[in-house]
Amino acid sequence: MNTRPFGNTGWNVSEVGLGCWQIGAEWGDVPREQALAVLHAAADAGVTFFDTADVYGLGRSESLIAEFLKDRRGRGGRDADAIHVATKLGRFPQPGWPANFTLAAMRQHCEASAKRLGVDVLDLTQLHCVPTEELKKGEVFDHLRTLKKEGLIRFFGASVESMAEALVCLEQPGLTNLQIIFNVFRQKPITALFQHAKHKGVAIVVRLPLASGLLSGKMSKATTFRPDDHRNFNR
Repeated sequence: MNTRPFGNTGWNVSEVGLGCWQIGAEWGDVPREQALAVLHAAADAGVTFFDTADVYGLGRSESLIAEFLKDRRGRGGRDADAIHVATKLGRFPQPGWPANFTLAAMRQHCEASAKRLGVDVLDLTQLHCVPTEELKKGEVFDHLRTLKKEGLIRFFGASVESMAEALVCLEQPGLTNLQIIFNVFRQKPITALFQHAKHKGVAIVVRLPLASGLLSGKMSKATTFRPDDHRNFNR
């Protein structure tokens, strides 16, 4: 597995990371044993970057990652110390929008994520597709800088929906990474973002590289999903 420097962190992480939304149960039920097997298989293949969010299964994904890391260390796997876990905040249903964007709520969400992940300090937390107007106001970034000073998070970034949002975030001091949609259908970042992010020293995390499975080669017009799979309604 090749590695790359990750933004301003000093980390070298695997070029391929594992997105952990699917083990939060919004892609159909993924039993605990299967979820842990997926996490271990990724680590066995050299993956050292795992991306999750507090809202994935309302904490289920984070808790499973914690169990996986504990199990890996228990097996004597020194690679567990090289693994970095990125999480997200901003979409948890309690207290909900717009209260989620206060310093108190963001601190509460970070503390809850840290507890579920079994750590004292979060490696990296990212704003989770928060409204454009909140990004433009900038207060959420001030809150993240405060939480970093308090020692609750090491680094912060943002997961965004559009290139316009990405460019707003790039103007924020201290930003570590941007998480964006990029695949053969969505190629705008090549001209709109990549060079600007490189100039700023901001890491890029690609989400939906296989367009939620559409590019996996395993789907056809006849493909159906389980009733609890978000692809039934998330066009």
